[in-house]
Amino acid sequence: MRAVGFHSEPAQIAGAPQGTEHEFTSGNGLHPRAEIELYCRRNSHQLVTWYEPAENEPPNDFDARHDRYRKMVASFTGPGARLALVLVPDASHFAEDLETLVSRLIELDRLGTEVRCTDPDRPDALQSGEELLGLGGRSPQRQARIRDAIVAKASRGEVLGRTPFGYRSGADGLMKPVPGEADVVNEIFTKYAGPWRAKGSKPLGGPGMRAIARALNDRGLLTRTGRPWSALAISGILKNRTYLGTYTRYGVRIAGSHEPLVEREIFNRAEAVTDMRSPVRKRPTEPPYLLGGVARCDLCGRGLFGLTRRRSWKRTDGSVTSRSYRYYECPSRDARRERTEDVARHSSWRAEELEQAVIRDISGWSERIRRKLRPARGSSLADEVAEAEREFNRAVRAVAAAYGTLQDLVAPLKNLEDARADAGEKKADEMDIEQLFLDVKSKNISKAKSAISAMVERVIAGEGTIEVIPRY
Repeated sequence: MRAVGFHSEPAQIAGAPQGTEHEFTSGNGLHPRAEIELYCRRNSHQLVTWYEPAENEPPNDFDARHDRYRKMVASFTGPGARLALVLVPDASHFAEDLETLVSRLIELDRLGTEVRCTDPDRPDALQSGEELLGLGGRSPQRQARIRDAIVAKASRGEVLGRTPFGYRSGADGLMKPVPGEADVVNEIFTKYAGPWRAKGSKPLGGPGMRAIARALNDRGLLTRTGRPWSALAISGILKNRTYLGTYTRYGVRIAGSHEPLVEREIFNRAEAVTDMRSPVRKRPTEPPYLLGGVARCDLCGRGLFGLTRRRSWKRTDGSVTSRSYRYYECPSRDARRERTEDVARHSSWRAEELEQAVIRDISGWSERIRRKLRPARGSSLADEVAEAEREFNRAVRAVAAAYGTLQDLVAPLKNLEDARADAGEKKADEMDIEQLFLDVKSKNISKAKSAISAMVERVIAGEGTIEVIPRY
């Protein structure tokens, strides 16, 4: 396979006699170039070019590293370009922080190539970055390289870390089915895959992920963490190839290492149904929800999330028109149950109605309330950034553990970048209270949202009632 070498100048390399070849093991002291060359000889890769630091380049010259990366990408996309496997000693040679690494891995994945580490303990670039790199340049203390015994354990298919729903770790270290959970996994795949179709035809498929989650919840079944099932949890099950009996960990993949829970034909059919149902998504252009992060349900206290429903219909003249409807809804709401049973109703509001009601309430605050206000724009933005970082880290851990693909990191990365950009534009100094009251009514959605977050502790939304609590 064609390959290119990419590395940075290490700050310190343990001395190794020049011209001597050492066994390629973790921490053997070889120069990065020598590591990559040895890896290629052992794996029959053809090194076609190098992207390495110039002479006397400082170890942490990130601008120079970025220029080398862009030059490499240009070589993959120009006229007559040919793709190649990108080889690096470990993720720290390829990026200075975790978000930069993820951004570059996503870009190369879209081009049709990948990055592989020559470090035998961490051949997967994302797993290497998860351990070696931190967010926003806050690099954690470099941990000791994973011992050879761990990789050997993975090569035998023995469990490392948490087992997926449906399996447990047996006495021999291999994954064993959990009877009740295994039945649920099989049920999820069978229902979602739907009825059989002749070869070459599109699968019809069964109920959607939300419907399957709702059916499991109606029977009182919970996930392993004790939470109700959700469409996201169902999606994670359907993407996990572990249920085929294939073990994937630390770059090691072993087919038939444990008992499968799903037949391959059903797994493939479910995968085809997902591909058929996945829409081609355009870049979202809708404005953010003004009350995101402050609106809560009066019944259970959970935060309301913004929900957009789109409807389209055909007019009498044959033309097709569509419209979007925006709502705030409590995640605990079960609309079907609330329609058919006499149960308490969790919050559900048309977005425009709730937002206008909150703005009217704020505008009517008395002079006494205004004097007592203690706006907290800086801290609220910091909270948003921290939450975006937590979500990004969770997504990286999930994909590094083979739950999902690099494309599942696109949205968390974008959310993190947007949160940081928003925080960078705001000043944390003392704010003009009167200006905040003007900003609440601004047509600039970002400005209005920041002003509301600064002045409002929370909004308690009930069925036809709201309570706006100022920040004191």
